[in-house]
Amino acid sequence: MGPFRVLVADNLPPKVLEAVNRPGEFEIDDHSGISAGELKAIIGEYDALVVRSRTRVTAELLRAAQRLKIIGRAGAGVDNIDIHEATKRGVIVMNTPGGNTIAATEHTIGMMIAAIRNIPQAFMSLKQHQWERKPFTGSELYGKTVGIIGLGKIGREVARRLFAFECRLLGYDPLLAPELADRLGVTLVSLDTLLRESDIISIHTPKIPETVNLLNEKTLSLCKKGVVIVNCARGGIVNEEALLEALHSGQVACAALDVFADEPPRSWALVDHPRFIGTPHLGASTQEAQQKVAEQILQQIDHYARTQVAKNAVNFLSVDENIVPLIRPYFELAHRIGRVFGQLNAGRLKKVRIRFYGDILELPVDPIAAHLMMGALQGGDEPGVEFLNPVNAMAVARERGMEIEISKKEQPLTSHTNLIACDMETEKQTVHLAGTVYARNIYRLVEFGTYIVDADLSGSMIIIENEDVPGIIGKAGTILAAHTINISHLSSGRKKALKRALNIFNVEGVLTPQVLSELKAIQKVYRVFRITLEGNGQL
Repeated sequence: MGPFRVLVADNLPPKVLEAVNRPGEFEIDDHSGISAGELKAIIGEYDALVVRSRTRVTAELLRAAQRLKIIGRAGAGVDNIDIHEATKRGVIVMNTPGGNTIAATEHTIGMMIAAIRNIPQAFMSLKQHQWERKPFTGSELYGKTVGIIGLGKIGREVARRLFAFECRLLGYDPLLAPELADRLGVTLVSLDTLLRESDIISIHTPKIPETVNLLNEKTLSLCKKGVVIVNCARGGIVNEEALLEALHSGQVACAALDVFADEPPRSWALVDHPRFIGTPHLGASTQEAQQKVAEQILQQIDHYARTQVAKNAVNFLSVDENIVPLIRPYFELAHRIGRVFGQLNAGRLKKVRIRFYGDILELPVDPIAAHLMMGALQGGDEPGVEFLNPVNAMAVARERGMEIEISKKEQPLTSHTNLIACDMETEKQTVHLAGTVYARNIYRLVEFGTYIVDADLSGSMIIIENEDVPGIIGKAGTILAAHTINISHLSSGRKKALKRALNIFNVEGVLTPQVLSELKAIQKVYRVFRITLEGNGQL
């Protein structure tokens, strides 16, 4: 077997490359600045590719990378890498989260102060040998209300520094626990409240479908007149045309951007506006950060080459290949249980207790629990995090203040030979769910709260809780039939003492809001949930 070959496509410190390079074993070829065409021509010779933000790893490039095993991003953002295509081709993608946190944080604070004090404009005036002061009168950070959208690593570090400026801090992050926000001195609010009350808005979310154009014509119109917008996160989160119009109208007093939808920008109209300041994506461009992420990514790739364990992978969970066939069904079961919870709209998760019973105890349970948490965080409609997967699900959950307990129980609670049970504690209630695997591709929900059921965990499900009286199932079936919705499986559970029942329908068809409204309107029905899982459902 030949050496593990690594191609570096973007600039990394030469001393770092030299320190890790081991000819004949772990060989690093520095092709910093290589063009897309040249990269495509030689990528087939390499086991690993290292990039920063410049190089775009497209589906076309990956199709030429027949030998490629891993892509390392020297930085946090991986939006320049086609994750779906990489996963499809079995190529691991890893990044270096946190390596440039301080650099990005300090750049944000610098941009914020530069914007409100007109520092760049005053400097340019001085460079023209003019001594003008009045046109550049600015504002203080002290006492201002600053809204932070996204309280991940960088957002929290920004909050800590702004707290020292004695700002009033508002935060919007659907996944952050209020207790953690309190420790930061941040008041969690809705996005609308943040927009309406903030003097300055700083963005720190990943670029995912839910955050693209998050600040647009409509949301900018909700802001205070004269608001300041700062974006050092990802281009495209702020609609640049809408921002330019808001600058023209005075709705936005000034804007500071380090990132753009297209880099370099296709249009320079926004950059040319006198109340706009910007930098060419310099958030992570410090000597310290570049050294740190370069060392980290090469160490991670080296570790993978020697052990086949991928650290900070965004699309891969390393499990002993000998147990993959045994553990894969439990991954799927756990993910489906998590997705059921995520779609119940039960409130913000605070604590999760996951318990394993039976044959499953012979397997490593932590990665199974990670699949459950991935489903729980993905299942709802709230914005999630960039590339949430089993690798980062636990870290994301704990980062947002969720307490997670994982335990193995020798004595099963039921007759099932394997069981995954969980209690999801939210700010509103505790939701209990348990599921099992009967056979290949047969997944069952066997406990929902205190109800004992036997529901098929696939496709589309309607869950109805009602008073335990005759006729509910028939009325529900009539409504579904009227809308050409077929029932493929039905499971019922009862609590005789409380005169309550739970009916879980697996259905095939299109569930419109009208259908759900009609089901909720059935007399004696308390609650109706719609759940969509992987499988043969059409919803």
